[in-house]
Amino acid sequence: MKKQLLTSSVFRLLENIIMVTIALLLTPFFINTLGNNDYGLWLLTLSILGWFNVVDLGFPSAVQRHITIALEKKDTTQINTVFSTSIVLFGSLGGLSAIGLLVLAQYPALLGVNEASSVTFTTAIMMLALKVIWDFLMNAFNGFFAGMLRYDIDANIATLNNIFKALLVFLLIPEMQIMGAVAATLIADLTSNVLKVFYAKKLFPPLKFKINFISVLELKSLFSFSKHVIAGGIARVISTKSDPILVTKLFELTLVPIYSIANRLCTLVEGFASSVSGIFQPVFTRMMTREENMEAMFNEVSLINIVVYSVLYQSLLIFGGLFIFLWVGDEFFDSILLMNVLVFSFLCRALSWSVKGVLLAQANHKLLAPANLLSALINILCSIIFSQYMGIIGIAVGTAIGFFISDVLLNLIQLKRYNDFNIFPVIRAFILSVLLTYSVGYLGKEFIIQHLEQSWLMLVASGIVIFPFILLANWLVLFDKNLKRKSFNFIGSKLPFLKTT
Repeated sequence: MKKQLLTSSVFRLLENIIMVTIALLLTPFFINTLGNNDYGLWLLTLSILGWFNVVDLGFPSAVQRHITIALEKKDTTQINTVFSTSIVLFGSLGGLSAIGLLVLAQYPALLGVNEASSVTFTTAIMMLALKVIWDFLMNAFNGFFAGMLRYDIDANIATLNNIFKALLVFLLIPEMQIMGAVAATLIADLTSNVLKVFYAKKLFPPLKFKINFISVLELKSLFSFSKHVIAGGIARVISTKSDPILVTKLFELTLVPIYSIANRLCTLVEGFASSVSGIFQPVFTRMMTREENMEAMFNEVSLINIVVYSVLYQSLLIFGGLFIFLWVGDEFFDSILLMNVLVFSFLCRALSWSVKGVLLAQANHKLLAPANLLSALINILCSIIFSQYMGIIGIAVGTAIGFFISDVLLNLIQLKRYNDFNIFPVIRAFILSVLLTYSVGYLGKEFIIQHLEQSWLMLVASGIVIFPFILLANWLVLFDKNLKRKSFNFIGSKLPFLKTT
């Protein structure tokens, strides 16, 4: 299992490196080719799509949990029952979501889209409704790969998808504009979906969809578990996908790229963090199946997640400002201010991975949805209020407040409700992480501004020099003695001259 987790982390990391590289190359291309208005329209389209996209809603959790339990019991019939039933469940939900998307596409004015862009927006949304159906159906396969701890297969297919999509974008957008991006998305996704079906069958030959395997009892069990995940996912989407709509409604479409640059960088950095933090859910489920105590694992995973997030977002604060200037130009100066605020939102998410991992494994996740919904409403309300006094920065402030309430306060309260864990080490590490991130980030940024030439060469060189010191500082401050010893011994096993007794 450890080998599979390590392999999965490596391939997920490679996936994110390639994804980030492609995103960084494509963003200036989008801006220069489409212009701020049409690029803002494309970002708004993707945001709306995310409201209906099952990947963001977290539907695979129920299938992943049930398949993991069935695999642990070596029950092939139950695996096929879960798989076949989930295809029916996700197909039905995907159809309903696509219908909702098609209806929404008929009213672009509700989303702040002007009349000149309304036809393009409506056409793009209607075509991308097909992607929503695909994404729902693919969750049966995504959950299967996760249950098998074969994140590496999913990561490799996603990498191919990103590369193929990028090539199609470069070829199609100059001639077809936004519709070229739509076509590139659909063609690349269809290819990757076919590959997922092929590799799932290759990985587990007995896997099959049959009407005889469809079980009403299993459907009820899946829905009983997933209805709370779905509700929580909807609340999460409101929090994460409402910002572009708020920017459009409260300000104008041309400001969406400015906000998106900051949010995109933070999201891309989290992609690297999730290469580690996103692989532990099946581990908690297996421990639950074996009736093992999860407190020690929870604390270790939480501290690992906090350190990973802290290291990466300190690096973003230090180098992000110069990177934005070199990447898209000084007209995106406000993106730097937005990024500084949004970093706190993403630091809060470091805690949510391990808390939700435990609660989902125990099926004690029923209160996650109301908690996320409350924080989403607070997010929107605070964004509207603060934007009146702070402009577009106020929307980022509202997002930070909403995430702190849901991912830190309410998540820890729910964890303590069901588990008598000692969470003081985790709370301490989170507070130190925030203090360390902003203090190190501010000092590092000032050093970069005052002492380094503004060039790509100096940015890369300074990153290579400074990053090890960031890593060492977080390792010393945030890890407890046990994790320091384990991490050092792990490194020693790879580098024998460092190995300790």
